[in-house]
Amino acid sequence: MIRAIALVDLDDTLFQTLRKCPAEVPPERLTPLGFAKDGSPLSYATPVQMRFLDWLAETTHLVPVTARSLDALRRAHIPFKAAVCAHGGVILNDESEIDAEWAAIVAGRAAEHRAVLDELVAAIAAEAALRDVPINARVLMEGDLALYALAKHADADADALFGVVDAAVPALPPGWTDHRNGNNVALMPPYLGKAHAVARILPGLRARFPDAPVIGIGDSLTDAPFMALCDFAMLPPRSQLAGGMFDAG
Repeated sequence: MIRAIALVDLDDTLFQTLRKCPAEVPPERLTPLGFAKDGSPLSYATPVQMRFLDWLAETTHLVPVTARSLDALRRAHIPFKAAVCAHGGVILNDESEIDAEWAAIVAGRAAEHRAVLDELVAAIAAEAALRDVPINARVLMEGDLALYALAKHADADADALFGVVDAAVPALPPGWTDHRNGNNVALMPPYLGKAHAVARILPGLRARFPDAPVIGIGDSLTDAPFMALCDFAMLPPRSQLAGGMFDAG
């Protein structure tokens, strides 16, 4: 029985890389849920996360809301049909088909910002080469759409990554978002963001499940805007979004 609508971030909420898994959980108790293109496991859920996922799947209309590309989302072994992915650049309907109207809107906006994305990536790559820091910077594509600039450090040195990005991009154009969480920097144009896509799908979900509470679940600062559109919000206590909220004082 559907008792609620759950809009759920994936990475670092329902699962995480092996490096981020709690040290007290033995590796044999972890469940691989996210996989690379070659089928090798990349992300794992703890037993508690698996129980949480099972509970969501059994009692809610579960809608992933993720930064993952559509391809990466489909390589996550979780139950879903509808979804928001690519930081809101793609919406899947209840038949797991791309929302064509939203895709057309995004395509028009994406074209306006492609030149700036290329400039940002080139600046980060040049600064990384100057400092001899192994950073992969690229424009994140979803099909033919250029959505945002993404930078990662080859050895997961977040401090070195942030130092390069800060030097290469001292200021973003007005309205842009600088999303940082772990070994990841995403520079996103103003039109892009999970909250924009969630605002599009929420009226239909509320009409389909009248009076069902909408629960937004996420871990990062850029999850907060979409969670604010919901009736309730949930977050892991040890997360970027939580900050020091739950530290013993």
